Amino acid sequence: MTNSNYFLFVLCFVFLIIKFISIYLTNFDLFGDEAQYWLWSKNLDFGYFSKPPLLPGIIALVCSFFGNSFFVIKMISVLMYCLNSYVIFLISKKLYKNLDLALLTATSFFLMPAVSVSSFLVSTDIILVLFWSLALLQTLIIKEKPSILNFILLGVFVGLAFLAKYAAIYFIVSIIFLLFEKTMKNIFFKNKLFFLSFILTFIVIIAPNIIWNMNNNWVTFEHTADNAALDRSGLHFTESLKFVGSQIIMVGPLIFLFFIFGFVKNIINDFNTRFLLIFSLPVFVIMLFESFLVRANANWAAVSLISFLILFVHITFKYSKKLIFINNIANFFFGLCFFFLIGIGAPYGPFNKISGISSFANSLIARNNLGQINNLVISDRMLFSNLSYFFYNSEIQMYVPFGPNMRWGHHFQITNPLPADFHNNFIFLGYVEEIGYLRNKHTINLVDIKTVPFNKEPIKIYEIVF
Repeated sequence: MTNSNYFLFVLCFVFLIIKFISIYLTNFDLFGDEAQYWLWSKNLDFGYFSKPPLLPGIIALVCSFFGNSFFVIKMISVLMYCLNSYVIFLISKKLYKNLDLALLTATSFFLMPAVSVSSFLVSTDIILVLFWSLALLQTLIIKEKPSILNFILLGVFVGLAFLAKYAAIYFIVSIIFLLFEKTMKNIFFKNKLFFLSFILTFIVIIAPNIIWNMNNNWVTFEHTADNAALDRSGLHFTESLKFVGSQIIMVGPLIFLFFIFGFVKNIINDFNTRFLLIFSLPVFVIMLFESFLVRANANWAAVSLISFLILFVHITFKYSKKLIFINNIANFFFGLCFFFLIGIGAPYGPFNKISGISSFANSLIARNNLGQINNLVISDRMLFSNLSYFFYNSEIQMYVPFGPNMRWGHHFQITNPLPADFHNNFIFLGYVEEIGYLRNKHTINLVDIKTVPFNKEPIKIYEIVF
């Protein structure tokens, strides 16, 4: 290990400790989506309204051993990225047979701005990226040793990636492109039965979720299609530019610019380059097309950054190791600033969505008779998730408005609907029109209006009396 690599390795360890301390000290609350995943983990199923089931299963496993604290839940992402960094190290080492390059690639991944931000978020992306990386590594292992066990393991990893997030289907798209790559085509076609075992394993792994969707009107796939919003397509050049810019920022501008210089100067056409481009370009192009037609969030192409990063670092390594070092130092300081703001609970706009939720929940009990009424009805999915986490061990019953003939908009309308014949007094957060379907006679009293950082509009608090 070179001195610079040793320094970066120590820097990554220091950054890991900083993450631990910042998350432990912060007064921020869970994001609404994180609280939602945690709630799902308390009622495990083979599928949910908006996501497949793997992340809630992992949260349930971790929390069953270490408890349900904010710190424990947040550690899932941090430690997953540590494991993912090691897998990136193994992929780079297997591709290029260079220990120093592999270490640089792993540290570059760990310090990447996208990973710094994402390691504070418990999301389906962290699980998807991990199993995508494992599937990449397994594909390279198959190249060296095409045994039936290795093909089955590939099916397991791709199947688990799919159960993390449906974007894993892009791995299958890349496999189709890989069939046109001479080296891998020969391996796949010489081992047709083994390749079939990969397909069958993948199908067996995802089958429970497919069956769940069949039994629930394909609700998750419908939600995913709504997110894509291709029925509302147009021409959005600025969205495309934003998407490309976000990808450059996520991976690190310095090594991206030098990659362009190196790639144009000396176009590399070997197996490793073809392999990495096959598992990055299709995803990137699809998402670029999506951003042009409608929009594409920066994280939608997260899996493409794995192969891109490995390729970027490899090409830059050939010309300037120092530039990679400088890039990683810059990324370290970005991550340091980001987690410093988290640690002090900085009252800035980007953190508004996770500020003040606990104090709001406490005020509901202290000032609005919630402790006596014990029924809370909330329209907003995010707020419902956050307060459900906060009140989980209390006797408070939580509901969401969902009248007859309404279309499902989120998971809790399925699991926690307020019945039309409800007749117990409750505290209501939302718009009174949403409870107009209640059949029993009731009065509506506005008792408070709270201005909070996590909601754009003041929250009106009503007491509904029957």
